[in-house]
Amino acid sequence: MNKKVALKDIAIMQSGIYMKTDSQGEVRYLQVKDVNSENKLDYTQIAMVINTGINDKHWLKNGDLLFAAKGGSNYCIQYEGTERSTIASSSFIIIRPVISNILPEFLCCFLNTSSILGMLKNAAVGTGIQVIPQSVMGEIQLDIPSIEVQKLVVEMDRLRKEGECIRSEIDILKQSLQDQLLMDSLK
Repeated sequence: MNKKVALKDIAIMQSGIYMKTDSQGEVRYLQVKDVNSENKLDYTQIAMVINTGINDKHWLKNGDLLFAAKGGSNYCIQYEGTERSTIASSSFIIIRPVISNILPEFLCCFLNTSSILGMLKNAAVGTGIQVIPQSVMGEIQLDIPSIEVQKLVVEMDRLRKEGECIRSEIDILKQSLQDQLLMDSLK
């Protein structure tokens, strides 16, 4: 049996940074609106900011996790991009694993489970916009299974999401066929 560890003991956690966007900027600035319905980063409309001496700790690194901690929709995504080209807005908590025996993809899957998201939502503070405190996230306890088990969990999650996409496409095709049959019957 694995020993439970706190997230704060296996990862560096920090808030993203608030910056004013500027179309003349040279730095990509990830915001919650840049995440599509499939929890993937959509780089097509990312805002830019001017590098006014951005602190090294704010530059995203490949494998960093971005947890949307503000607002009604909370989720975790993994950044898979170029280093020193992108920063995250203050709507995100950046989670950077610092131990070698945990896959960022596995940690992302873990943080996206309904039980963890539900627990975090219950701990949110604020009257207008709900915010999940970084301190609460840091106390999340988890077991770290073997790398092989982590890879299996990640692959199962990928297949589950792929299945959901296929089911959605089938539903759209069924609706289209039903609409076409209905229109044909009215002719």
